[in-house]
Amino acid sequence: METMNWIQWMQDRSSVRTFENRDVQEDTMDQLNQAIIDVNEGLSQQAYFKLIQNKSKGEKAQKLGTYGIIQGARNFIAVITTQDEVDACELGFLIEKVVLIATGLGLGTCWLGGTFDRSSFEDHLSLKDNEKLVILIAFGYKKIKQSMIESTMRIMAKSNQRKPASELFFDGNIDKPLDLSVLSDYAKVLEMARIAPSASNKQPWRIVKDKEYFHFYCCRTPGYGLMNYDLQRNDVGIAMCHFEHAAMELKLNGKWEELKSAPSISNWEYVNSWLVKFPIIQ
Repeated sequence: METMNWIQWMQDRSSVRTFENRDVQEDTMDQLNQAIIDVNEGLSQQAYFKLIQNKSKGEKAQKLGTYGIIQGARNFIAVITTQDEVDACELGFLIEKVVLIATGLGLGTCWLGGTFDRSSFEDHLSLKDNEKLVILIAFGYKKIKQSMIESTMRIMAKSNQRKPASELFFDGNIDKPLDLSVLSDYAKVLEMARIAPSASNKQPWRIVKDKEYFHFYCCRTPGYGLMNYDLQRNDVGIAMCHFEHAAMELKLNGKWEELKSAPSISNWEYVNSWLVKFPIIQ
């Protein structure tokens, strides 16, 4: 893939739960597999991504391990770890990067954190004793007509809605929403973070602008997403992926710095900070 149109892919991406029951073209699969190889080479922890291609047809292919939530999908990306404690933020960042590349290749995708039968997929993957499956991404060609299950789930999750910027982005402290009109290109970057996907559309990320930094925090939904894998830190990683790649496309020179002295905010967990290397005020 010669041109990385990250912002366009972020805008085009949506969760797809009803797929055409056909194979992904070979050249498309090759490009997606190369993206996965690149991610695996860059992982800093004991984890890896693996493609699953289900060659079964008909009803078995439609319902394998997804409780009927995903229909028609034959292809999945499995995220496998070999340790109990994983950096869900890094994994979320890298999975979303692959998801965006898949979008650019004309594929529909859907994150699966809890709505799949782990045992059936683990059997399919032939995992080792010390390995476990933590996340799945279903992908394939989107079917134009949604299933009744998909339509209902999108309504229940309010999938087409996102929190307003005033609830996500703050200027110095949580009492002052960030005025995006005074920002230059970073207003677009923040908008790409705002539209990022998240488990059950909870959007747990919060961003506080503090001088030359954008600080990222996790604002947890009590009791949600901690059973087998930290879905909410995973979601913060997704938002960070959108933020970084939008900044990169806009040629904004910044970098991540995990600070020991980041501002402490009650009930929020500090995650990471983006250091802006050039002024962002017009």
